[in-house]
Amino acid sequence: MAKKVEEEEKSDIDDINLDDEEEPQPEPKKRIRIVVPEEDEGSTASRTRLQTVFYYIKIAFLCSVWLVIAVLLPTMPIEKMDGHLTTIFPNQTKIIVIDLKRVTRASLGLRAYGPFLVSVHASNVDPRINNHMTAFLEKAVYAADGESITDIIVVSNIQYFLLTTSEHLSTNVAPVKVYGHFGLTNFSIEDANNVRLRLHLETNVDTEVTIKYFYERSLDAQTCIILGALVLAFLYISIVWELVNRTFVALIAATLAIAVLGFMRSWPDIGKIIKWMDTETLLLLFGMMILVGVLAESGIFDYFAVQAYKMSRGHIWPMVNILCFFTATLSAFVDSVTMMLLITPIIVKLCEVMQADPVLVLMFLVIYANIGAASTPVGDPPNIIITTNSFIAAHNVNFGNFMVHTLPCVLLTLLQTYIQLRLTFRKLGVVPYIADAESEMRMGTHAWERAAAAIQPYSKDTRQLRDVLMHKAQHVKRHIKRLGKRRTTTANYKETLTELRTNYGIRNKILLLKSIIAFAFVMTLFFMHSVHGLHQLSLGECALMGAIMLLILADVRDMEAILGRVEWSTLIFFGSLFVLMEALTEIGVIAVLGHMVENLVRSVAEEQRLLVALQLMLWVSAIASAFLDNIPVTTMMIRIVISLSQNKELHLPLHPLVWALALGACFGGNGTLIGGSANVVTAGVAEQHGYAFTFKRFFMVGFPVMIGNVIITSIYLYVCHSVYQWHDPPIN
Repeated sequence: MAKKVEEEEKSDIDDINLDDEEEPQPEPKKRIRIVVPEEDEGSTASRTRLQTVFYYIKIAFLCSVWLVIAVLLPTMPIEKMDGHLTTIFPNQTKIIVIDLKRVTRASLGLRAYGPFLVSVHASNVDPRINNHMTAFLEKAVYAADGESITDIIVVSNIQYFLLTTSEHLSTNVAPVKVYGHFGLTNFSIEDANNVRLRLHLETNVDTEVTIKYFYERSLDAQTCIILGALVLAFLYISIVWELVNRTFVALIAATLAIAVLGFMRSWPDIGKIIKWMDTETLLLLFGMMILVGVLAESGIFDYFAVQAYKMSRGHIWPMVNILCFFTATLSAFVDSVTMMLLITPIIVKLCEVMQADPVLVLMFLVIYANIGAASTPVGDPPNIIITTNSFIAAHNVNFGNFMVHTLPCVLLTLLQTYIQLRLTFRKLGVVPYIADAESEMRMGTHAWERAAAAIQPYSKDTRQLRDVLMHKAQHVKRHIKRLGKRRTTTANYKETLTELRTNYGIRNKILLLKSIIAFAFVMTLFFMHSVHGLHQLSLGECALMGAIMLLILADVRDMEAILGRVEWSTLIFFGSLFVLMEALTEIGVIAVLGHMVENLVRSVAEEQRLLVALQLMLWVSAIASAFLDNIPVTTMMIRIVISLSQNKELHLPLHPLVWALALGACFGGNGTLIGGSANVVTAGVAEQHGYAFTFKRFFMVGFPVMIGNVIITSIYLYVCHSVYQWHDPPIN
């Protein structure tokens, strides 16, 4: 009976073809499943009244945002700030007279580059202990002759900027940017005839400190932080509820964040914005996408799908288990972004063969990839950022001790993740993704409509082709109304395997050989990158060199087809996200987290400070990485780690803080769709194959796993560093 129903379904679908012929096809081709919305959002006829109201509200809101960008930004004055170099000598005060044209009635902003660790508030620095630079504004009242000073009055808050250690002040350290906001009291610009506003700078170190400074008009820092938080909220609300395409909304949010910087009189020029984009990550993605696109033409992904089906004997969970632990292992040595770029096309093809849900299986794999990548310094971008920091590298954080301390925790979290996912989906038996005939036909209809919309009516032939596709789409819709829902049955394992071996395999062995040569070249460069003294090229440059090599060997003539396989929307999303997070860092939104961590650590008893610092570093970095992307969070939190370890009052060891940050940032990437780079890349490649990731679905799967990961890590850090005090000895 089941066989008869299945044959009827195939007959119903095969009857609908572009030629309106009712003759059955001799060998039905494999149908491509495309996940798309069932309704056209632009069609007002299919909307309810509430949906229509919501639609116009959304359009009105986006238009208002566009109005802010298109009208207000061009009218904002752009002030060129000329930086000034100055040297502050020991036991001396540096006085700088302020140009009142750059002062508002209430505030002044100071931006400085020098041997700083991190910009902190006065409450975060103990002037008796920390190396710091003190800055405040004072009003000098002059006599009638305009030369002698009769009074000096402090008219602003005091800002402390933490300096690096004394032994590093005399060396050529990379300058760090800090920003201070001074609120003015008892000062009026109208009194400029007999008063001067002066910037007072001094240090408490026994060596000279050279800085480059700018001063500028400034809004209240709290107001700017609130504006930045609103931009971030706009991004997440739009992505979570899928109000707007995530690439488009990231582009809008990045532009709004730049607008907030404009209100702060801190306009970034185009060169600075380009620097904000992590060009190494973008170049790595671009190069690997081209490599994978050419490799796919050889049929290797189809071959791997057939072999995986054979190994699992047609069962879903054995296949998922093999792939997950394979992915976790390789992600430790090949960064998780590259790993998911390579494996996603294989998984999509395999799931189509086994009638499994590619989206859910890919979510499992990217979770395992993020966990496995946490075990080595080269597995995930946050780890690369941490271990390449000059201060941390100088304190004996290397590949060996990094892996020794993180690998046991990673193994525990892998076990916890397997148990949690297996119990969560235990009732499924197999992943439930057996499409019925109606949904499959509906997807095909939408694919025809999209193809018709992509055809430009430049000639009579193209107009006719477009009309034919639209006509057939309407024809299928009429058939859907007459077609009842019927479930398909799973084919016999041996019969399916025989069919797969016949229809899927290596199509171009010569191209496969050339691709293997190019990939071997790239992987060799990747492994050399982790060896000290041999990493002359960045990871992105290695991928680009490999892509150029493969294009030369393959003698590609249709470049447009290759470039069509590049996920441009994913690259634009990453670029926009990098700009947004760097702009929020400039505004001060991300630094608020660091200040909270330092304040909480200082507020507890001395014997509990290490425990509190580790737990705060772990949980704050994990939660923040889930919602803010782990790359900018790591960049910010690493400064807090250095600041805490250098505080002589706290006596906190550096290495446990580094392990907590690395594990928290990597595991936090599992929390949301945009938490980790591998997540976004996987979603982009899956959508190219017709399978859409949603923020809510990834959150429902990934966030509980992330919480479990962090709980296991909390226990691990407590036992290792609070109970047994397993710290590496400091370097004298």
